Amino acid sequence: MPAAPSAPSGTPWQVVLPVKGGPRAKSRLEPLTAAVPGLALALALDCLDAVLGASRVGRAWVVTADAEVAALAAARGAAVVPERRPGAGLLAAVADGVAAAGAAGPSGTPVAVLLADLPSLRPQDLDAALAAAEPALAGGAPEALVPDAEGTGTVLLAAASAAALRPRFGPGSAAAHVADGAVAVGADLPRLRRDADTPAELAEAVALGVGPRTAALLGAAPGRRAAS
Repeated sequence: MPAAPSAPSGTPWQVVLPVKGGPRAKSRLEPLTAAVPGLALALALDCLDAVLGASRVGRAWVVTADAEVAALAAARGAAVVPERRPGAGLLAAVADGVAAAGAAGPSGTPVAVLLADLPSLRPQDLDAALAAAEPALAGGAPEALVPDAEGTGTVLLAAASAAALRPRFGPGSAAAHVADGAVAVGADLPRLRRDADTPAELAEAVALGVGPRTAALLGAAPGRRAAS
């Protein structure tokens, strides 16, 4: 695995995490989510804790319409953005978070959107991805992305400012972002790239080592997370 990058010298990143929350969160993980109450929330909180621990992140913005998610995110130090149109979908939630991050940060503050279903994510993984995005953006690329493990979706989309982001999350999003000029980074970051949309994908995440809440709910061996 790559070594953790040194602390950044530039402007800290703002990271937007859309979190659906509620009983219908991560519906593609059913029936596992029905058998393990709180699993979807555990996935999101383990991901959020990794974001909050990253040295390159100045602020995390959690976009949600769920009161429990909002309270737990705020208690951890994240800024909470209520969804303006609950139920309107992922892109609408992302737009709310990006707008909030853009309004709060000074001009030139880099902003990234990170999907919150990454239970194996660790702070050094996110730091490495953002460190890889910075020279790509400085070199003129409008955006940088980290594709999912299959190479078709997007787990992270980053830009030099909120205004430069053109989120196209959904089926085939990696190709859509590349068509917009985005540069792919983070190919060597399997824990960041392994989103958990299905039971099979979650099993892969467990093999990589999941966060403590997810591990506790799934009964994963506690030593799996510690290995680097």
